[in-house]
Amino acid sequence: MAVFTYTGKSPGGQMVRGEIIAESAKAAVSVIRQRQVLITHMHQKSTGFMNWNQWIQDLGTTRVKAQDLLSFTQQFATMLKAGIPLLECLAMLSRHSESPSLRRILSGVHQDIERGVGLAESLRKYPRVFNDFYVNMIEVGETTGMMDSLLLRLVAYMERQATLKGRILSALAYPVTLLGVACLVLLFMLMWVVPLFDQMFIEFGDTLPWLTQVVLDLSIWIQEHVLLLGGLCVVLVLAGLRLYHTSKGRRTVDAFLLTAPLVSRLFQKSSVVQFTRTLGMLLNSGVPILEGLMIAGKVSGNRIVEEAIQHVRLRIREGETIAQPLAQSAIFPPLVTHMIRVGESTGALDSMLEQIADLYEREMDRTVTMLTSLLEPMVILLIGLGIGVMVVAMYLPLFSMGSLI
Repeated sequence: MAVFTYTGKSPGGQMVRGEIIAESAKAAVSVIRQRQVLITHMHQKSTGFMNWNQWIQDLGTTRVKAQDLLSFTQQFATMLKAGIPLLECLAMLSRHSESPSLRRILSGVHQDIERGVGLAESLRKYPRVFNDFYVNMIEVGETTGMMDSLLLRLVAYMERQATLKGRILSALAYPVTLLGVACLVLLFMLMWVVPLFDQMFIEFGDTLPWLTQVVLDLSIWIQEHVLLLGGLCVVLVLAGLRLYHTSKGRRTVDAFLLTAPLVSRLFQKSSVVQFTRTLGMLLNSGVPILEGLMIAGKVSGNRIVEEAIQHVRLRIREGETIAQPLAQSAIFPPLVTHMIRVGESTGALDSMLEQIADLYEREMDRTVTMLTSLLEPMVILLIGLGIGVMVVAMYLPLFSMGSLI
């Protein structure tokens, strides 16, 4: 038996949350539907760090690349705008999509719609591909009859999100790659280059400098324990990934990213952009504020931010504004909460949120530039220091030999 948490809508249109114990996800869905709850999100609750079976199951779940999903959405919007019927669009896209996983999903969606199921309801069956934000935008399009224009707005949003992630990766990828290559070079030198000097130093027969002796001892130790070290690295990587897939592990990582030196400002601004852009677009499309906050919190990409937004939702239920509890959470900069307060007072919250997102996107560009200019010299300095120490350690005995001669 497994525990599933779910979010849905009651017959009266109110959001409901709960947990249910069932043998499988299909059985859980059946019980929840008997309660007349329309499921918007459901996932199996992790039971802890050692729940390896659930982790393996998650890894085997159908996934679709963000670029494939963006391409599908763009093609779908273009075809609908050209007047092609919905079923024909899905049939064509399910045959010609470059992603095998997406082809299978679209084929299933096509069959659901032929049976009379709504598009949004069908897409909800694939939460790992179509998140709550995506499904809600589709639902708004179905309700208003403006599916093609909503899809075009969704495409613009997804392109902005892809650009945002690209900026973060561009700031971190080069230093991380450079550091990884440097570690491999140092490992190669310790395993195959340093032993050549070791044989020469044995024939030399004199006492070695302490730095040289330390490097030689490290080289010998690595050669003797290379299999153990390799296995330990694999175990640490798997354990780290598993830890990140637990609720506490994900929360710990997200909290660290918001406080870590150098990168904290980058991740904070990224969360601001994702939250404000998503909420602004949802409000502009007519989604209620409480439902919009729930979705925007999930899309923010940070568990700490999501928890703060859920707390804001509870305070709004009690009659407060958005800005006041958001300011008390101290998650977002004061400027963000001040601009939200202005947007609430003027009745133009959706457009103000879009302005905040644009402002912090420009701030992110400056932060990325600054972070890259700082990280690259630091990594190069560390690499040069490590290789320099090894070279000096190997040449110190040669200097002593020269003085003796």
